[in-house]
This record gives sequence, C-alpha cells and structure tokens, in this order.
Amino acid sequence: MIGKTTLENGILVITEEIPHVHSVSVGIWIKAGSRDERRRENGISHFIEHMLFKGTERRSAHQIAKEIDAVGGVLNAFTSKEYSSFYAKVLAKHLPIALDLLFDLFLNSLFSAEEIEKERQVIVQEINMLEDTPDEYIHDLFSQSFWPRHPLGFPILGRLETISRMNRTKLMDFFHQHYLDAPPIIVAAGNLKHESLLRPVQETLGIIKPRGKKRKTSPPFPHPHILVKNKKLEQVHLLLGTQGPSAIHPQRYAFSLLNTILGGGMSSRLFQEIREKRGLAYSVYSFLSSFMDSGMLGVYVGTGDSTLSRVLQLILREMKKLAGDSLRPKELRAAKEQLKGNLLLSLESMESRMSRLAKNELYFNRFVSTEEIIEGIEKVRAEEICALAHKTFQSDSLSLTVLGPVTEKAIPNGLLAT
Repeated sequence: MIGKTTLENGILVITEEIPHVHSVSVGIWIKAGSRDERRRENGISHFIEHMLFKGTERRSAHQIAKEIDAVGGVLNAFTSKEYSSFYAKVLAKHLPIALDLLFDLFLNSLFSAEEIEKERQVIVQEINMLEDTPDEYIHDLFSQSFWPRHPLGFPILGRLETISRMNRTKLMDFFHQHYLDAPPIIVAAGNLKHESLLRPVQETLGIIKPRGKKRKTSPPFPHPHILVKNKKLEQVHLLLGTQGPSAIHPQRYAFSLLNTILGGGMSSRLFQEIREKRGLAYSVYSFLSSFMDSGMLGVYVGTGDSTLSRVLQLILREMKKLAGDSLRPKELRAAKEQLKGNLLLSLESMESRMSRLAKNELYFNRFVSTEEIIEGIEKVRAEEICALAHKTFQSDSLSLTVLGPVTEKAIPNGLLAT
C-alpha cells in the first residue's frame, strides 16, 4: 500500500507498507547533486554528504556510528548528478532510532573546520582511488568529454583543485541553499504504517520553512569526438557512446530493450560476439544513464592494445546490424522477460523499493506501478527498437573515449564514419 502526504511546508512523505518483512528502509532525498554545482565548486555536494556523518550538536561521529551499529542497522548516503540521499535500514521496531539519527544529521550537523580538513584528505584519496580504477574512471572521462562545460559532465567527486578550495562557509552556504531551502522527500518502505513515519516527520521537520527552490537547468549539448588518454595500464579501456533518453522519455522502455539486446547481459549480442565467440574481452557491456532532460547510451569494453581496433569494429558492426535487422521474436521476448525479471527481483529489497518511491516522485511526480512498467515493456515492438537503433547509432553522433597504453594512432582513421 502506497501512502503520500504533503506537509504545509512542502515536504513530501511517501511510504510503501510491506507487512510481511522485518525491516524498514527510510531515507531523506534532496533534489541537489553535482548538476547544481558551478565549475569552481565542483564536488561540493559530495563533500556535504561526507560531512553529514561527522558530528552534530548532539552526537559525535563515533556516537552516530555506535548508535546505528547497536541496533544492527545500516546508515549510509550517496550523491548523484541530480539528487542526494542519506538513509537507514533497520528492523521495524528500531524505526524511531533511525529517524532520530537521520533528522539529527539533516538539521544539526556541525560542519566543524577540524572535521572538514580531515574529510578533505579522505575525499582526495577517494578521487585518487577512482583514477586508479580505470573501468570506473573512464565513465567520468567520457562524460566530461561528451558534455563539456555542462554540470552533467562534472565528476561527482569533484576535482583536486576544487576540493582544495572548500571551506566551512562555502559548504554551509550551499547546504542551506540547495538542501534546507528545497523541500526534501522523506520515503520509507517496509514493515511500517504511513502514520508511523508521518507523525515524527511533522513533529521534527514540520517546523522548517523551505522556500521551494526551483532548479534552473538546461539540457547539455553533446560534443561527439575521440579522446585518447595515455596511461600505463595492463588493459585498454574504451567507452563508445551517444545521446540517450531522458528518464521520462516516451520511448524509455524501447531504449531499455535496445540496451538489453545490445549489451545488457550475458546473452546480449556484444557479450556473445566479443567475449564468448572471440575471447577479446573479459568485461563488455552496454548501459543507459538517464537524467531529467537528457541521457547517455554507451558501450564499455576492457581489452588489449593489439585488439582495440578489432573490438571497436565489432561494436560498430553490432550497432549497424541492430539498426538494420528485424529482431527475432525469441530475442525480443527474452529481452522483455529479462527486464521484467530484474524489476520483480528488485522488489524483494526494501532499499530498492525505497529508492523507487523517491525516483518516481523526483522524475514523474507520482508513483509508477509495476503493472504500468510491465505494460510499457510489453507494448514495445521489434520495428520500434530497430528504428530507434538506426536513429541513435548515427556515426556522426558517436563519441569515443580510450584509456590505457595507447595513443591516437591506435584509432583507425575514419573509424566512426564507417
């Protein structure tokens, strides 16, 4: 059962009651992320995420950790391009403890100068760790290259030069403007009644007065080109991508099926062709990254320097085939069943249900039922997917990022124009 209440100050409280489970996942979701940052403050949203766990007026960082551990719970947070969340998962009987902790972090975090200096070093190490993880780092490189000078292209962690300039005043100003002035969404899924969340939210957060800040954004303009970053690695990592759908695109289900068929699993065309048939890679997949007004569809492969050109040719060939072929009924049916299976399996996780409630509200301003999603998937026809592939995989819209022990000479001339 879904419950939804809007408080007088604009704060939304959304719950999904699942009476047969023992746990509750509850979170505070904020419509603020790296997309809301200016270039000189890139990484500030992620920095704030760290600081919310570093002490409040009532609790030290150690006490925060000790209290959630004492009830066997989980307290965590994340920052994305368009939203931030800090959340807890506890046994249902410990929901009041989880709420008290979350509200304390949100309303009373100290942002002490001493803790800021400590956490600055932690974030520097996090950035260094990412750059030492090439299969993750290449996604940041691609975004910065594909959407230059736009906040959606900014790395969520920020850059070393921007992190070095963060101070308490900047953090607090951004926090007040983008977190406290914008009504948060409080969501929970699990063994709870709507009133059991609504009452404490009204008592604690009902007193704040968000100003209802509206995000001022514009969609990014794609900049397709080839970027090669030479780095001493054992493998060559490549990401070939193009413009994808927004989170609310009317053809989002067709795009999801296109992605699934192309490289969304072990039975996908790219996995079978590049890994299983030819042994050219261990990791190969395609992906969708969707935002409120834009998106990205990409293919990642980790391969050898001597096989880079061959792998690129195979990816382009499979894109061309998908754009020109008619899909076999069995292949389309398998892709639909895979998407539906992934959706239904995710419903067994209270964290997934909690996240789904929040994202539905952030992007659709309503709850999107499982039945509606399945119906949308089932309505997609083979002809729609092939037409979408033809439109999406135009050679002049493709962008390539390569990371590893190679130079521009490793990319054959005119490869993306073929």
